[in-house]
Amino acid sequence: MGVLQKQDEGQQAKGTAKEHNNRGVRLQLQGRFDEAEAEYQAALRTDPQNATAWNNLGFLVAQKGRFEEAIGHYRRALDIDSEKTMALINLGNALAATGDTAGGMEALNRATRLEPGNAQAWDNLGRLEMAMGNMSGAERCFRAAVEAGLTAERYTALGTAVALQERLREAVWLFEQALALDGSHVKAWSQLGSVRFLRQDLGSASDALERALELDPKDVSAWHHLALVHLAAGRREEAGRLLEHILELDTAYTPARIDWAVLALSFGHFQEALSSLNAVIESLSENPRARFYRAVALDQLGRSEEATAELDWLAGASQGKYATRARHYLMERETPSHAVPGKH
Repeated sequence: MGVLQKQDEGQQAKGTAKEHNNRGVRLQLQGRFDEAEAEYQAALRTDPQNATAWNNLGFLVAQKGRFEEAIGHYRRALDIDSEKTMALINLGNALAATGDTAGGMEALNRATRLEPGNAQAWDNLGRLEMAMGNMSGAERCFRAAVEAGLTAERYTALGTAVALQERLREAVWLFEQALALDGSHVKAWSQLGSVRFLRQDLGSASDALERALELDPKDVSAWHHLALVHLAAGRREEAGRLLEHILELDTAYTPARIDWAVLALSFGHFQEALSSLNAVIESLSENPRARFYRAVALDQLGRSEEATAELDWLAGASQGKYATRARHYLMERETPSHAVPGKH
């Protein structure tokens, strides 16, 4: 009888902990984070072996930016239940957020092995692979996520990984599949427009990008690619207007600031271009494109010694496209017909 009573008391405690946990979930979904945290703590005081409450508490404090604390909570959940996939996924995300990429990948890979059909595990692993620049690895993960459940977001992620491997036709098809599932998916429209632009399908690119902007007028990436469409079509004034609009939306959007400066150079507005490029280099001192066009602006303003120093630095700093252009520019400066280089 005593043993049975003891079991009853334990079951009651677990039931109370579950009630606290479920209240915490409801409060967290309502954005009432402090109250939710108190409920999870109450659940754990009642039942310290409640792996779900440890996981939920970790997720909540991670939302508050307390990643190290969250990692400890996820590890407690996994000590109790080593096969708790959601805790592994959350642990992987939190480790990656603290800069422990290898630890994050290990946790997410383990989650995919434990539950091969878990789309979220594959999706999060794919995003981490993409952040590390491993596009083939990202593609593999996103394909597994799509196989686990078709969504517009997963098709869009897969299409992005494919596009970054320069398989543009296939990427277009994937973005179209995403839009067939959800015609209002902004990122799919934006990415579709970007890839159509890269394929030089300017009319279709413009249509897709304008659709993205109808859905989200603050999508600076879509605005930027639309400006590039206008540039490619020779509509420089319209492109300049769009680039200025982007910088009103986001003054720190570096690609648009550099494009605006290059466009200003083409109009002969050398001082304005130099000022814009100086602003970029203040925060991104080794941006090769900004450094190259800064040298061009200096040269056009008659500040040849500064231009030469900039070009010499760039020519010796890397082996990329702009290092090559700097070397060519240095050689061509002696010719009487020397002019401002083109945009790309």
